Amino acid sequence: MLGVWAPMIGMSVNTVTAISNWSKEPPKASYKSPQITGVRTRLFDTLARGQTPCTAEGAYTHRWFMCAPENVKALTDISAEAWPAMETDTAARIAGFWLDRERNAKGEAVVLMIVFYPNLAAWDASRYWKPMPTGAVQPNRNVWGGLFAQRRDILLDSFVTIHRLAK
Repeated sequence: MLGVWAPMIGMSVNTVTAISNWSKEPPKASYKSPQITGVRTRLFDTLARGQTPCTAEGAYTHRWFMCAPENVKALTDISAEAWPAMETDTAARIAGFWLDRERNAKGEAVVLMIVFYPNLAAWDASRYWKPMPTGAVQPNRNVWGGLFAQRRDILLDSFVTIHRLAK
């Protein structure tokens, strides 16, 4: 199990998100509980990282990227190149990057990135498009910020929800 999350921002409080890794095709979900009123299953292929369980307490962003299918490799390469510099400068830790096996209704590729932050202040401090936080030391900010700006140029859309580990 990669993780089980409860929503903090952007989703109904009645939603639980569970992500598991499988070395083969996963079995069909068969949840049985009177508290469960619906189940949505999606299959993803790992593009980068994504094999280590999420166990730290804090905030986890689930950022969804939509891009043209032919741009998935560039999206992955740009992101993976930016991560080491970002992780050096901030408390962000990228958990993984996954491609949804199904295209959305517009035919776009959908990529999920999960990032851990110890708190929402750490998330805010990693926004490359905002002024650097007072007192922050981010010597690589131009590197990762520039790469994220390049990434933004190939996106068709993006949104984020914020979660915590479910207890």
